[in-house]
Amino acid sequence: MPRILNIAVIGAGTMAQAVHLPVLRRRWDRFAVTALVDHSPRRRRESADVWGIEEEHRFETVADLVAAVRAKDVALDAAVLATDGLHVEDLLLLLRRGIPVLVEPPLGYSAQEVARISDFERLVGRRLVMMAYPQQYDEVLDEVVDNIRARDVRMIDHEVLMPASGPLFGRAHVTASAYDLPSEKRQERRKTLQEAVVAGAGEGATQRDRDLYVKGLLTGIAHQLAITERIYGPLTELTAVRHWPKGVIPGSLELLGELEDGAPVRLVWHYLPFAPEYSETYEVLSARKRIDLALEPPSFVDSRSRSSLREKEHGRVVVTSRSSDLGAAESMWEAFHEFVDKGKEPHAGAAEALAQVEILREVLKTLVEADGRSLEADPEEEASEQEEASDRAEVSEQAEDAGATEDTGAAEDADDTTGSGESEDSDETAGSASTAPAAAGIAPAASADAAAGSTASDEDSAAPSAEGTSVRIGPLTPVPGTGEIPPAAPTEDLSSAADQLEAARSAQPEATSAGAAESRDDDPHQSAVDTDRAEPADGDAWAAAADDAAKDAATEGEEPPRS
Repeated sequence: MPRILNIAVIGAGTMAQAVHLPVLRRRWDRFAVTALVDHSPRRRRESADVWGIEEEHRFETVADLVAAVRAKDVALDAAVLATDGLHVEDLLLLLRRGIPVLVEPPLGYSAQEVARISDFERLVGRRLVMMAYPQQYDEVLDEVVDNIRARDVRMIDHEVLMPASGPLFGRAHVTASAYDLPSEKRQERRKTLQEAVVAGAGEGATQRDRDLYVKGLLTGIAHQLAITERIYGPLTELTAVRHWPKGVIPGSLELLGELEDGAPVRLVWHYLPFAPEYSETYEVLSARKRIDLALEPPSFVDSRSRSSLREKEHGRVVVTSRSSDLGAAESMWEAFHEFVDKGKEPHAGAAEALAQVEILREVLKTLVEADGRSLEADPEEEASEQEEASDRAEVSEQAEDAGATEDTGAAEDADDTTGSGESEDSDETAGSASTAPAAAGIAPAASADAAAGSTASDEDSAAPSAEGTSVRIGPLTPVPGTGEIPPAAPTEDLSSAADQLEAARSAQPEATSAGAAESRDDDPHQSAVDTDRAEPADGDAWAAAADDAAKDAATEGEEPPRS
């Protein structure tokens, strides 16, 4: 009988309340929630009361949780990290203890941020991070793999219609946001999150560019890339990208790309805040067969995705339909149990998240350059933005001193999930919980067709992308260390390895970036992923750090990192 894993839920927001906690309660035969972490005292108290977590097992920070684990006051085998996107520092605290973590995307906003986690995994020689893309584990995806081989694919079409959070999370009875932190801490968190988004999007990105990056690319397109990668592997080339209608963020996004065998892939993501329901369809076409998937959102815990296979047999069309036995979220948690207990490889982890953020940053760069701008910082504009930010901060402080209500704090909490405020001239409004992407401002149009406005028809939205919006990305190399990996031991302290890695990273940051740039200059079609994943040369700081960490671990009587 599978052992019961002790789980810490970090972040008691919408995803935790609507997806993770209901599944954990349902699967009492596999999981036990032994701790809850949230920075909001009110949300921590209300969520813990609803889900039956003792007061002594409620913590304000991950550091407090880790201290309790060290003191053996809390039994912990793994954790789910469902906070507002600033994951890396909290994640490293857990990984230093060898604790496997299920992470709500995005893992980070920049390649440099995500690389800290993937580098750590390479150093210790094991996977400790599994990305929370529930539909990757939906059973109906196996129907595609079993019936249409990658080499037979003629076309893949994946479309998502994303409404505001009401249709998605209304049935989950999520408690209201409670941002009851002191104003100083609240402003500090906002500043830190904003800095992370700026580092990812680029110093020259406008607020609208950042909103498009976070709310459209990292929120929507990232999910679609993960689904196709689960079935047929990652895209090896992007041929065109498009955003429309003009004046709406995040609006609609379209990506055209190719698989390794040359099969075309079309990804379309629409944010429609007033749409009545969520809709996600995935169609695969071959010369002889057609498969249509209707994927249910993970917040619909009791709903089941469906597949329909159409093919000809003896001159007549035969349709075979089936439904998943489990919801996507429940299937994901079963996979996480196998990841922790047996070391079974996840479909997506830190290495895949790194490749994804690099691709999506390139997509943003393409859209911005098509608009005649650059993501590189312009000194004059940067000074102007800093002045405007300072003015906004002063206004915010005056409002808080005048006695801003708790509703204002809740609105700021929603902004925190995206790392930026809403633009005042938006044509779309979310008006709901923080996990749904909010509409804000205007985005660069990738073609003349995109200027048609929010009344553009479906036919217009399917028009080809204009010249100048295409980008070529070289093939991605296989993730190192794939295959069956040993299960992580939650009691194993990996702090020495982490310290060695951080020291190596800080010692030669310029040399590393210069080497990667030189490599890419030699081959213009080589991706940043290729250079980042290249095995270190003899004498490299990485190899030296790994050797030192192994010696330190052996000296301290611990198991050295596995290769």
